[in-house]
Amino acid sequence: MDLPVIPTPVFDRWVWMEEFTFSHIPIAAVITAWMFLAPILELIGYRKRDLRYDRLSKSLVYFSMILFSPGAALGTGIPFLIIGLYPEFWARWANMFFWPLIFQFILFTMEVLFLFNFYYLTWDKTMHRKRTHIACGFIAALMGELIQLIWDGIGSYMLTPGGVPLPAVNEPVGFSLAGYLNPSFLSLFLHRSFGNLSFTLLLAGGVFAFRHMRHRVPTEKAYYGFAADVTFTLGFLFFFAQPVIGWFYARVIQGEAPVAFIAMMGGHAWYYFIPKLLLILVFVFIAGTYVFVRHRDKPWLLGAISIGLASFYVIFLNHPPLRVFGSPLAWRIAYTAGILGFIAYLWFVRWRGPALRVPGWQIFLLVAGLASTAVFFFGGNMRERVRSPQTVYGWLEKPEATDYERNRFLTYEKCIGCHIRSPRDLVLPAGETWNQRVAAEARRPEVSLSDEEVVRIASYLEEVDK
Repeated sequence: MDLPVIPTPVFDRWVWMEEFTFSHIPIAAVITAWMFLAPILELIGYRKRDLRYDRLSKSLVYFSMILFSPGAALGTGIPFLIIGLYPEFWARWANMFFWPLIFQFILFTMEVLFLFNFYYLTWDKTMHRKRTHIACGFIAALMGELIQLIWDGIGSYMLTPGGVPLPAVNEPVGFSLAGYLNPSFLSLFLHRSFGNLSFTLLLAGGVFAFRHMRHRVPTEKAYYGFAADVTFTLGFLFFFAQPVIGWFYARVIQGEAPVAFIAMMGGHAWYYFIPKLLLILVFVFIAGTYVFVRHRDKPWLLGAISIGLASFYVIFLNHPPLRVFGSPLAWRIAYTAGILGFIAYLWFVRWRGPALRVPGWQIFLLVAGLASTAVFFFGGNMRERVRSPQTVYGWLEKPEATDYERNRFLTYEKCIGCHIRSPRDLVLPAGETWNQRVAAEARRPEVSLSDEEVVRIASYLEEVDK
């Protein structure tokens, strides 16, 4: 069914859509992560009778409330943009997940009620009824986590529908449990949850460290040093779940959306890996150095971090070699030397800790927080790019899809998966054209290519060679 697509001024529709969603998602990530952590910190402070935890918890909630208004405004605008710019997708997708969308609206209302009325506004009044107050905080946090759970279920369907068809516009469904519990649902939820906690806390730690550097009042300076240490250290520890969950997530994508996996590992979205990897190295180096110096008297913590770093070897061992290293052997040597060298360096700085003085260490923590935030953006952007030109993998193409994108998808699907991870790694024999080479491949018994597909694949490969 052809539905009218509203033309956009100045920029293409995907730019408008991307700017709104990529503005809303980080705000929602901060709110959800800090609401989850706030009652836990408050409970720790209550048990330890340490008001610093209470103040830190309240400050996280206060900043979350500041973000609520712009986050809600952007979140309200996104459905209107989708309705006008991607009407067929909205009609079919919202038809499939109508009741989860209604349920998340109810949860959002309850979240606002508990967060504002029963948690933040009653903070000082319930100082002598902490258990009740903390319980309200946990209820608000639960609402936020359930909202993310809903969105990750219906959002992950777009990349890994798992064979569940997208209903027609005139086919009332309301809710598809099979579509919601799609193959990557759990992986995406866990990956986003730990990622949100990691980058938001590393960023908060960097900001608190900067406040520590700028403050002149001794008591305030001490508090900001405490807050920076708690948030930054927790953010670094949460990061260690990401590579493990991410590896399982990638395996699901490889099995359920092979074209998207090829795009991510060696195709057009591969280039996001380079800045993402460099930024991860930046904040892991800074965070590891900080923790090993700051907590050098906690060998159990440092030992656990060392084991976590060493476990990355298993992930890299099963990871396809990055093209930038040239060969699988160079890739293996690089990550083996990198992991072992970094662990040795950390224990060295731990030994040198008492004599180690780093002027402006607060700036380094802020840089690490900003680097982790940039990793969040690169990861989310790459996840959206890999299924191009499709809105729902295997079921619906985006309105602005170009012939180049369609031909690229076809090439990944028919050729690259059977050969090499990147189209740039395909070598054209001397004296042949791509049309001749692909036509020769099509004559092989195990290959199924129509004449039209041969022309399209050859056209894409010619574009790549330019």
